[in-house]
Amino acid sequence: MKKLVFGFTMLIAIAAASLAGTETYTGPASKESKQVQSPTCFSDKEWQVDVFGAGQVGNGPDHAGPIRNHAWGGGIAANYFFARYFGLSAEGTWLEGHDNRAASGDFRDHNSGTQFQSATGSVIFRYPIDSWCLAPYVFTGGGATMDGSARAVCHVGVGAEYRIVPNKLGIFADGRWNYYGDNYGHDVQNNFLFRAGVRVVF
Repeated sequence: MKKLVFGFTMLIAIAAASLAGTETYTGPASKESKQVQSPTCFSDKEWQVDVFGAGQVGNGPDHAGPIRNHAWGGGIAANYFFARYFGLSAEGTWLEGHDNRAASGDFRDHNSGTQFQSATGSVIFRYPIDSWCLAPYVFTGGGATMDGSARAVCHVGVGAEYRIVPNKLGIFADGRWNYYGDNYGHDVQNNFLFRAGVRVVF
């Protein structure tokens, strides 16, 4: 009986020693490896859909481009970021304003409202700051503005986006300078477009 108790005791001791020998190391390095990585607000690759309001500021008739004085409206855009800092955008904008053809000798009733549609594309560079969920950005591109006839336009702009829900939902605001070339017999034809809206991220 004593031999049985002694043998059983030795078996327990050996088992305990073997388990002790396979314990996982719990030093500082192990604790560091268990730390959860802080989440980011901006993914390296993203699809985005924008819905925005817009206002265009003319300076008619000499330097307004196709719009005399001001125009208001909105639009939609689809963006794709193929890297953390770089993306592409395709955008459609609809504005209600006054036509500026009187500047070129076309004396139609330019006081009546006219609809302007723009289709443009942009290359975007952004700089995400995840600790603030904020991303300033700059962009440049071009396209066309139409109100019965089409005019080529190129632009450069700057803006910022704030993520309300990381990687899901944001708000943004930006402004751009539009250049139309010499459409009305004036050397410089340009105006400014401002946007503010909601951005859904996929």
